[in-house]
Amino acid sequence: MEIIKVVGFAIISVVLIVLLQEQRKEMALLLTIVAGICILLFAISKVTPIIDMLNSLIDGSGISKEFLVIILKITGIAYLVEFGKNICIDAGQSAIGTKLEIAGKIIIVSLSLPLIATLVNVLSGLV
Repeated sequence: MEIIKVVGFAIISVVLIVLLQEQRKEMALLLTIVAGICILLFAISKVTPIIDMLNSLIDGSGISKEFLVIILKITGIAYLVEFGKNICIDAGQSAIGTKLEIAGKIIIVSLSLPLIATLVNVLSGLV
C-alpha cells in the first residue's frame, strides 16, 4: 500500500529532523519544508480520480462547471494555507501563520461569492 510508504517517509523525516534540530536548526527547518512538499506532491498526484468523479457528478446534474472549478480552487487554497501555516508554526512564527490563515479565509470568501450569489438566487426563486 502506498500509504505505508508515505507514513514511513514521514517517520524517517521526523527522526532526521529531531536529530538535526539540536545541532543545525536551519537544516532541520529546511528538511521539514522539503518533507512536507514531498508528501503534498504525493497527495496531489492522487487527486485526479476525485476530480474525474466530481466532473461526472457535475455533468449529470446540469450544474455549471464553473462551480466545480471554484470548489477545487477553494479546496486547494485551504490545503496550501494550512501547509504554510504549519511551516510557520514549525519555524516558531505562529503570528505569521495566523495572518496567513486569515488571508486564506478572506481569499476563500471572495472566491465563493459567485456560489453564494447563485444560492441566494435559487432560494429567492423558491420563496
